[in-house]
Amino acid sequence: MAAVAADIDRQGLLSRAQPVLVAVSGGADSVALLSVLRELAGGAGRAYRLTAAHLDHGLRDGSADDARFVAELAQQYGIACVSRRIDVAAVAGREGMGVEEAARQVRYAFLGEAAKAAGATAVALGHHADDNAETVLHRIVRGTHLRGLAGMPARRRLAEGVELVRPLLSARREQIEAFCRRRGLSWRTDPTNADTSYHRNFIRHELLPLLRARLNDRVDEALVRLAAAAAEAEGQLAEQGAAAERGARRSAEAGLVALDLAALAAEPAVLRRYAVRHALESLNAPMGRITAEHLHDVARLISAEPGASPVSLPGELVARREGAVLVLGPLGRPEPRREWKVALACPGRTALPDGRTVLCERLPFDEGAFRRHRAGPRPGVEMLDAGRLCGELSCRPRRDGDAFVPLGAGGRQTVGDFLTNLKASQELRRRALCVEDEEGIVYLAPLRIADRAGVGPSTRTVLRIEVRCEAAGPDP
Repeated sequence: MAAVAADIDRQGLLSRAQPVLVAVSGGADSVALLSVLRELAGGAGRAYRLTAAHLDHGLRDGSADDARFVAELAQQYGIACVSRRIDVAAVAGREGMGVEEAARQVRYAFLGEAAKAAGATAVALGHHADDNAETVLHRIVRGTHLRGLAGMPARRRLAEGVELVRPLLSARREQIEAFCRRRGLSWRTDPTNADTSYHRNFIRHELLPLLRARLNDRVDEALVRLAAAAAEAEGQLAEQGAAAERGARRSAEAGLVALDLAALAAEPAVLRRYAVRHALESLNAPMGRITAEHLHDVARLISAEPGASPVSLPGELVARREGAVLVLGPLGRPEPRREWKVALACPGRTALPDGRTVLCERLPFDEGAFRRHRAGPRPGVEMLDAGRLCGELSCRPRRDGDAFVPLGAGGRQTVGDFLTNLKASQELRRRALCVEDEEGIVYLAPLRIADRAGVGPSTRTVLRIEVRCEAAGPDP
């Protein structure tokens, strides 16, 4: 507990009498965090005002028991508790994203709203050093840049007037569980934590143990050291990029930033990207969805010829050259879609220009595997009858006039009408992809395959196709 108090003070994570929302899942780390902050709050010079918060993701049987456990723990401590249940699987299906990503987005949105409702200016999470090592390794494997290598920060902005803090980030998992046992604290164990079909669980239970056994028994510490070094370098570059952005800024109307192209062009390429990122942050852009590729595309506009095509960005933002300035701001009016078409490696992995990846695999038809796929579909993953496909496959963004016969629909529809009938969000409409063979669309990713590509009684070989968003996002 003394080490946690020292980290809080050294990094200025919490101030005296600060209202703090403590995220409590019921696991050992969050139970320990609530216990430690409660004890520290009673000490001189702290007096934190605590509220517990629990989100039931609705992903498994027994999740309601976790919510009751947290509510009872908070009551035992004399701490107010807010709890909510959100069907994360439904959100993932509606928005066309993986369950893990949907859970992360839903969780942080809930915590931001709950903090404001409780009057809290900080949200405390129980992430620890092992979580940080897993995060860094995950980002290395899927592809990241320097900011991703820096791992999870001890503090960052969560919402307007609310900061996210991680007081346990220096502690190891075994230390936290030992603390709970010494204090006689019980905790809940989520059985899905052992399911290695989830990326983070695979890293925790299979990849890291293999690395410890075969390469470095202290690989976790090495990853945490790498994160610290990357964070230091990232901090310096971010400061220099912010200074470059301020020096190049020519106007900053509400929701709009104009940067002098000549001033930006005089900076090293790496600082141009950091300057662009700083400008986007000032516009409250959804930075978790803005990838390194987005930043590179915008930075290329700085040295491009006049008339270069604008760059569309997440959050209905756009970057464009206007005379001697680079303008970042709302889309405002429809911009031409970026046209591209990529041949898919089949079997194999294909990187798309928008940062996503398509994985294709030909497999013998397995009725049991197909039943499991139908019973528990994963967003972006489909199985097609490989024998009913004609020629090579390619992938591209959707265009006006695209049409196909959706599986089970009974008739031909334009893609636009299909998305309207599905009540798809604007973001999902923008990111929808067309996978096609020589006869047309076979899969409108990540939503529906074409009826002609459906698996049937005559299927002997299936094409398993998966669209992944590989870009590194913010910490979990």
